[in-house]
Amino acid sequence: MCGQVEVEKMANNVGKQFKVSPSKIGNLLECPRCLWLFYREGLERPEGIFPSLPNGMDGVFKEYFDKYRKTNNLPPEVEGKIEGKLFKDIDKLKIWRSRNNGFQAEFPEFNILLKGLIDDLLVSSDNKYIPLDFKSRGYPIKEDTHSHYQRQLDLYALLFERNNLPPADFGYLLFFYPIKYKEGVAQFSTELVKMDVDYKRGYEILRRVHQIVTGPIPQSHADCSYCQYRTFQMND
Repeated sequence: MCGQVEVEKMANNVGKQFKVSPSKIGNLLECPRCLWLFYREGLERPEGIFPSLPNGMDGVFKEYFDKYRKTNNLPPEVEGKIEGKLFKDIDKLKIWRSRNNGFQAEFPEFNILLKGLIDDLLVSSDNKYIPLDFKSRGYPIKEDTHSHYQRQLDLYALLFERNNLPPADFGYLLFFYPIKYKEGVAQFSTELVKMDVDYKRGYEILRRVHQIVTGPIPQSHADCSYCQYRTFQMND
């Protein structure tokens, strides 16, 4: 009887709609087992204390860009360095930034609801939509830092495409990191990285997520510290 209940539980989970976040799915795809456990069993990866400072700074940067949006200008951090202008409709942007609403699209072929929170949005001269994502760090970026966010930008492009907003084939990451503190004022430096973006890659990401979560549980990933932690806990 217990086994039958477990089988029924798994069947129900396979048929439900899976909610996918562009910012989170990249990390989960690094280990198919962790992805499976999250969506099929509701098991989060073990996490430590998450610092609130990045979230706080994220809000400050959005407010800063919004001030320039009202004057139809670009902040000096990106002026002359990017293609396009800031998306003008601040009310709509606030909805897409809101956790209660967000920017979303359904993919019934995969039983997936894709929902993201946009930091900012640019529009090119030919009316293509360009993601601009803020990243707070404690130190300058490394050579491969930006590559960790490729899936996130591809999924944003897919959201644009599904919402009838023609996506550009590129996007931007704007990294902020502190360099000086004096008399109550922290000074930040920025690094802007232009990224190749493809909404078709985003679609294939969702296909891969669907294949994993509707299949049998994957083996533990040899390089996944979370899998190693769970194995240690079970054997302890």
